[in-house]
Amino acid sequence: MEGSPATPRRVFERVDGVAGTVSYPVSRRKESMVRRPLLRIALVTAAVVVIALGAAARSDAQGEKRGEVTDAWENPLEGATVTAEPAGASGTPQTTTTDADGNFAFIGLGSGDWAFTVLLEGYQGLQQVANVRRTGRTRPLSFEMPVLASGGRFRERTEFRTGDGPTRFRFEEDGTFEFEDADGEGEGTYGIVQRNALLIVREYDGPDDKFSLRTPVVVEFANDQFTSMTYGGEELPQR
Repeated sequence: MEGSPATPRRVFERVDGVAGTVSYPVSRRKESMVRRPLLRIALVTAAVVVIALGAAARSDAQGEKRGEVTDAWENPLEGATVTAEPAGASGTPQTTTTDADGNFAFIGLGSGDWAFTVLLEGYQGLQQVANVRRTGRTRPLSFEMPVLASGGRFRERTEFRTGDGPTRFRFEEDGTFEFEDADGEGEGTYGIVQRNALLIVREYDGPDDKFSLRTPVVVEFANDQFTSMTYGGEELPQR
């Protein structure tokens, strides 16, 4: 055959029961065909390693932050807007809302300091700056939101109660109140609007479904001098 002679490859073989060496010609083209698949496997393996290392690096650079939002009575506050903004860390602002248990979570935050702001109608907004580390368990944030005034307040302690029944209300000048009715005792916050008081019951030892944070109890005063109030169809004179 014309052209360069094939390069012989020496292999060990037994011939007629005697060990010996036999030469077989192997072309350079065939050797190249054998090497190509091996080269492809090596390149694919290297690419997989690079991708895996890159994903691991990105995972190490990201983290998560969880927390809860409550009022001063430790009631979970649902529907609060929570915003996370970089305060030295890399990334873009993110926003979420609290669930029925007052919990929230941010996942995929860049490592570093973040400012977390909580807003909810009827409450004073709060902000905390916290450090976010790589993915893993971190200390959760806790927000206890102060209640904003929802109306006027009595200038001094004022009490209303029946003459012989268990029902009574005592209003404080700081916007809180305590009460007792036929089912139990409780407390909460209030605001006076004209001749009505909007009461938010925040703690009660009676039936769990009797009051809700989302549904104020409306009581009516008899006149501008607040000489009496009506609750549950019962008139309670001021004492």
